[in-house]
Amino acid sequence: MTKRMTVYGMVLATLGLCSSLLIASCVGQKPGAKAPEEQLGGSDMKEGNAKYGEVPGTPVLGAAGIKDFKVDNDAKKVAISFVPVEGQPFKEAMRVEIKQSSGNPWDVQVHAYTTKPVERGDVLLATFYFRTEWAPQESGEGQTEFVFELGKDPWTKSTSYPVRASREWKKIHVPFAAAESYEAGKAHMIFRLGYQPEIIDIGGVTVENFGKKLAVADLPVTRITYAGMEADAPWRKAAAERIEKLRKGELSVVVNDKAGKPVAGAKVEVEMKKHAFGFGTCVPADLIVGATNEKFAALIPELFNVATLENDLKWVPLMGDWGSSFTLERAKRGVAWLKERGIPTRGHVLVWPGWKNLPKYLKAFESQPQKLQAEVRDHIRKLAGEMKGTLAQWDVMNEPFDNHDLMDILGEDVMVEWFKEARAADPAAQLFINDYAILSGGGGTTPHRDHYDKTIQLLLDKGAPVDAIGLQGHFGTSLTSPEDMLKILDRYGRFGKPIWITEYDVVMDDLETAGAFTRDFYTTLFSHPAVQGIVMWGFWDGSHWKNNAALYKGDWTLKPGGQAYRDLVLREWKTNATGTTDAQGRFSTRGFFGDYEIKASSAGNAMTVKHRLEARGGAVTVTLK
Repeated sequence: MTKRMTVYGMVLATLGLCSSLLIASCVGQKPGAKAPEEQLGGSDMKEGNAKYGEVPGTPVLGAAGIKDFKVDNDAKKVAISFVPVEGQPFKEAMRVEIKQSSGNPWDVQVHAYTTKPVERGDVLLATFYFRTEWAPQESGEGQTEFVFELGKDPWTKSTSYPVRASREWKKIHVPFAAAESYEAGKAHMIFRLGYQPEIIDIGGVTVENFGKKLAVADLPVTRITYAGMEADAPWRKAAAERIEKLRKGELSVVVNDKAGKPVAGAKVEVEMKKHAFGFGTCVPADLIVGATNEKFAALIPELFNVATLENDLKWVPLMGDWGSSFTLERAKRGVAWLKERGIPTRGHVLVWPGWKNLPKYLKAFESQPQKLQAEVRDHIRKLAGEMKGTLAQWDVMNEPFDNHDLMDILGEDVMVEWFKEARAADPAAQLFINDYAILSGGGGTTPHRDHYDKTIQLLLDKGAPVDAIGLQGHFGTSLTSPEDMLKILDRYGRFGKPIWITEYDVVMDDLETAGAFTRDFYTTLFSHPAVQGIVMWGFWDGSHWKNNAALYKGDWTLKPGGQAYRDLVLREWKTNATGTTDAQGRFSTRGFFGDYEIKASSAGNAMTVKHRLEARGGAVTVTLK
């Protein structure tokens, strides 16, 4: 991840529109799929008791629909075409290729003027379909923003509605009330395009005016949802069965007296201290060894058993490009702090091979391949060598799909060299390749997923010591179903390498859906045999790259996702048991794999032992003194 902070989920500038209408998008529907449930509300602001569907709306967009939209402002930054569409209630969509990044969303846009007058307080509904053909975002989502505003200064807005989607079509409802009166042709409808390069499709656009006959709350708002979120979804039972089989084993305790004879009726207390499966988070070193945040620091060992230093081991900040606060000494102190609490650290990242994620000084060697290659090689040797023996894992290479400048110059085989250099510098660390938009962005295949597959195969074929595969797991509002995630995991699991989810988060305003997805995401991943750990990319809004972490709000209020995580990791997937031994001095229970403290007591004698429950099983003997 880059060091960046973005605002996600802008406030809807709509007269009288309640905050509950901020949810705008739904899971894209495949041909023949049932339409998502549309939620209706009520209001006393309308005239009469009409309902949505009973009152016809007046179209304020021309009959040509999407073809009425024309490029506005810096037209050279985009290419517009129209593509055929199948399986949707419209036959053609506008395809927008954003070729150049902009400083502001409004620097380039498509717009169409209203064909009918609109009065202040009129209730309108914009409906359109949106999908992404390609985007560089970690979630695989592209973006736009629907705006209805006065077509001249002061550009008075009735609504500004940001939208994101992945490759599947999403039907978007934008209900709003007119902020002022507009004569025909004086207001315009806009799709903002001033973003980084992406390719998006927009189709099926309608904008209807219901006047004062309906209230905004009467209009449909499509829920954010995903296939398989139902409580009785079939995948849940199958996942529970796999978890019982894959993640648990027989924990057998034999209690003997000091003469070696079994003790019947002894009390046995089994307490799980640490899970074998990795449950982690990224951590900025400054919050644990610098200006320490006590609440933040206290929750890390309570909630997690593995951690990634968020930015402290990246090449760019260590070279001073982000200022003077990032030092190797601070990174080492962060690793030591975690080790003192029994938390192993992941190193992130040795080579992020795009110019935008490399130190500025390196660009000077762009035309000197041998010097460039030597600089990267020396960096790996020095950094991995400095951290030798202190890190459990290293992300050797990050995001090769759209960070390939070094490979373009040095050739693909240089990736093999990076892994071999990392192995030589730190033989004990588990070496990862890592990329985004593999689990996120819906099901099926994508160019990004195909590229990652081919890159992993190339590295293995050429002898690169790739020990494990990292899938980042950044999600927006396009949520991949559990069944689709399992298929994706099967695809990369065929390489026979452990899989870790290295950077999970779900960034949306609908906290209930985010919480449900977090529950189902962890359950799905925990149930797959190839997955050995899940690391979230921050757990608190106060220290999150998009100010929207999975577990806690900025004031430390627990989010629904936080409750789901605690319920799973600290309760449902944790084994604590109490019982008594049988006539043979044996007590048995099923337990999750991990580290335990086992206490046995009888007739005033007690003994506590440590034990690691593993798949190979075996009884643990406790001898009373």
